[in-house]
Parts: sequence; C-alpha cells; structure tokens
Amino acid sequence: MIVDNLINRLRTEMAELPRKESAVAQVVLKDPEGTLNTTVAALAERAGVSQPTVLRLCRSVGCDGFPEFKVKLAQSLVSGLPFVGATVTPDDTPAQYTAKILDGAMAALGEARRRLDTASIGAAVTALAGAHQILVFGVGGSAATAQDAAHKLARFPIPCRALTDPIAALMAVETARWQDVLLIVSNTGRTKLVNEVNAAARKARLHTVAITAPGSPLAREASVAVLVEPAENAEIFTPMASRLVHLAIVDALATGVALKLGPEAVDRLARIKAVLRTTRIPGDGEAG
Repeated sequence: MIVDNLINRLRTEMAELPRKESAVAQVVLKDPEGTLNTTVAALAERAGVSQPTVLRLCRSVGCDGFPEFKVKLAQSLVSGLPFVGATVTPDDTPAQYTAKILDGAMAALGEARRRLDTASIGAAVTALAGAHQILVFGVGGSAATAQDAAHKLARFPIPCRALTDPIAALMAVETARWQDVLLIVSNTGRTKLVNEVNAAARKARLHTVAITAPGSPLAREASVAVLVEPAENAEIFTPMASRLVHLAIVDALATGVALKLGPEAVDRLARIKAVLRTTRIPGDGEAG
C-alpha cells in the first residue's frame, strides 16, 4: 500500500505555488506536528494569510479540505499501515502483526505506569466513592470502555449506568443531582460532543472525572483529569493500546473505590461472586 507523502509534495511544489499558499506551506513544513493540532484560523494567522488561502493550499495538493489535509500530513509523519496500526506493515505475517500489537500494548501500559499521576487517581476515587449516582459517558471507541467502567462500578452500593448516546447523556446530566458524578472516557479529549456534555455537567454543578489526553479541552475543563498520553496518533490510527490503558485505569479506579468504601463494598462483591457462580457450568472436580 503506497501512501502519498504530503510533506515531500509540499517541499517539491512549494516554489510553484502562489506566494501566499507558499507561505502556508512553509509554516506547515516548519512545524508539521503542531499543524495536526491547529485550526484553519490559527494556521492562517501564523502564515499571515486569510483562511480561504489555507483552503486553497489544501486543494492545490489534492485535498478536499483541511481535515483531509491533516490526515495526509499525519500519514507523512508516521510509519505503518494507515487506519490500522502504527507498527504494522502490509506484508506482515500473522505471527509478526500479533507480536507487534502485543508488544505495543505492553509498552503503552509500561509508559502509562511511569507517567501516571496517582494523585489524580486518588482524587477521582474520592469523587466516585462519594457519589450519589455515577454516570459513565463515552462515544465512539471510548463507548466500550465506558460500558466496562459502568459494569465494574455497578457492583458497588452506588447507582451507576453507562451513557453512549450524547442526547441521552445531556438528558441525564440535566436531571442529575448535584451529588452525582459524571465519569467521562475520551482518548483525545477533543471530541465536540464529549466536551459539550462535560460543559453541561459543570453548568449543572456536577463533579466530572475525565480519563483523557493531557493538554486537551476536556482535561482543562473537567473537575478531575486522569491524564493518559494517547499511544497512537488518533488522526490516522485506530486506538488499540490506548484503549487497553484506559481499561487498566478503570480497573484501578474500581479497586480504589472498593478500598475507599471498605467492608460494605467487599461484602457486596462477595455476594455478587456467589450469585455468579450459580450461573456457570461446573468444571471437572467442582460441585454442581
């Protein structure tokens, strides 16, 4: 699979571009990583041109608009198979790509362990353990993590439910009590719908806990932010290792809540385990 390298194209065609479009290209080439996290307006200001000029440059290099421009720029900055995995190549064997995925997951978990601010874990646990109700919200790839979090937290004597529809989340926030806590999972922290739900929750004076990327709008606006650097470039790759890190953090939060609530939570977990055992077919040597 051959991916058109946008950076090389900008370099080779910059001299032939109109002067103002060339100025935009120079800014992009000077800081391509920063361009991935900027807006049309900000890029235009840095280049000293109008926003339409930025869009004209996008079309000049074969992109329909700025979002596609950023996707192709991201492709130029990373190796791997776009939209699949950063370390995977098209000719990998099952043994090779399986090993790469597992190695990447282990590396991401190790990096998260080294960099995680455990004080934020403690603050999040305090908020969750003291909640009247816990609402867990996530969309897209984070929806499954939100459901997993609700599944684990629902075992405690605190009402808990997962919300994966933004409209349902807004409705839940509007009808929530001020003692309720909204737990948000977002890999990038830049999804508009997620930030809108967080803003609505904060307006309703709810405490919000976010598992999200550092420096993101969600990280800045949440009451407590558990920060996790994305293991993949979300502009071009599907989050894999990042999702596993989020799931591990959910386990840490659930463990913290169990310890915070004390014997009552442990007794409740024991009763749940006893009920679950009755739903399983006994293995060899086990009682029926």
